[in-house]
This record gives sequence, structure tokens and C-alpha cells, in this order.
Amino acid sequence: MSDDDKHPPREKSFRELIGKVRPLVVDTIEPERPRPPPRRRRVEYEAASLPLEPAAYQRLGSDSHDAAAGQDYHRPGLQNSVLRKLRRGQFPVQDELDLHGMTVREAGVRLSDFLLHARGLRLSCVRIIHGKGLSSPDKSPVLKPQVARWLRSHDGVLAFAPARIEDGGSGALYVLLRSRRD
Repeated sequence: MSDDDKHPPREKSFRELIGKVRPLVVDTIEPERPRPPPRRRRVEYEAASLPLEPAAYQRLGSDSHDAAAGQDYHRPGLQNSVLRKLRRGQFPVQDELDLHGMTVREAGVRLSDFLLHARGLRLSCVRIIHGKGLSSPDKSPVLKPQVARWLRSHDGVLAFAPARIEDGGSGALYVLLRSRRD
């Protein structure tokens, strides 16, 4: 059998080979229920991260189950290797907040605003400088335990650990933030 026998001659046009055609009738099926309106996630996120009311600061200050201030903290389910990297300062610090010289109330508002801003920019690691409390009247830290309590209660915080000596030591924290889901 030759090559010419395998393939028919291409003398007819495509339209002649196909023949008469008719258009398809398309029926669109409407869904039974209309789609729900889109959720405004940005508003929900902002409402969850608003600065705390003064009564909430008092409530947070009286938590008895909190561990000693300045120690590591991580949410359940976070891998140990991630916490180890955070302790070693292996995450790049993308922004920082210095709370030196602020009152507890001012620091709480600034911290809340800063965390909202950082999550809005999708930052993953920030440094919070709260100081060591050496300037306080009784030489004990005031902001350090409060910052730790606030970070534990903030939904956007995955973990925190004291910074390395060159980044502030026990007067600062590395904070790992939850990625924002939009």
C-alpha cells in the first residue's frame, strides 16, 4: 500500500466534508438561590484588632495563668523548629515598635495599632522594644509583663521570644505574626 492510498485527496473543503450544520441551543440554568453578598473581611479584621478598652487592660493585667514575663510563647500547633528559628533571630525583622517611656495605656494603644498595621502590610516578624524597667521607681519592669500578656491575648500573634543581645536582649521581643487571610 502506498502513502497516497492511506490519505484521501484534500480536494474538498472542510465545509463540504462536514455537511450541513445547525447552531446549538444553549439553555442556561440559574442557581436555585442567589449567591450571598461578599463578606467585608477587612472590617471584621479591624474590629478584632481595635485597641482595648481600659477595663480590658485591667483584666489582662490580672491574669494569674500567664507564665513569667519575657519567656517564649507560641500557639499550639506551631512547630518547634519555627520557635527555635525565632529565638535565634533567624527571621528577618521587618519593622519595630519602641515603647520606652510610655504609660501602660499609651503602650497598649500603640501596640494594638502597630500589630494591626503590621498585619495589614502582611509582615511576618516584628520586634517590640519594651525596655528592661531599669528606669522605673522600684527598678522592676512595668511594660515587659504587660506586653507579654497583650501579645498572648492578640489573635494575630503566633509566637514571641526574647531578642538576641544585639537586638535588645531581655528588653525586646521578636514577634511572629499570623498571615492575614483575605
